[in-house]
Amino acid sequence: MSLYSLVYVSIATQKITEDDLKTILKAARAHNKAADITGMLLYRDGFFIQAIEGEEAQVDALYSRIVQDPRHTNHLLIYKEPIEKRCFSEHSMGFSDELNVDSFKDVEGFSDFMQRPSPEAFDQYATEVEVLLNKFKR
Repeated sequence: MSLYSLVYVSIATQKITEDDLKTILKAARAHNKAADITGMLLYRDGFFIQAIEGEEAQVDALYSRIVQDPRHTNHLLIYKEPIEKRCFSEHSMGFSDELNVDSFKDVEGFSDFMQRPSPEAFDQYATEVEVLLNKFKR
């Protein structure tokens, strides 16, 4: 058994409503449970960050499907690496869209990365994506 973690960022191609997010999560959770994939999806103002964990072949297959999804674009793979254990083991797909920037400003390592999503920012702030995801790990 070879576990991997993959993290990517992308930008929505259309306005994503709360109902859209619920539909995405319902489908993702059903698929991920069957494929033994765990992870976390962060969404804010048209910007996605997703961490995916599981067997390498399953993670790769899911990421290939995600890249083909027309609801978002400008995908950037932040990292894909082997892991010893899952960080989101309790999440078939955890989710957060409530990132109150003011409540994080005094936190060490704070980043306003998700307030300025753009393809140009992706390359410059890959480390900040990892820091942000770490805030949601259990």
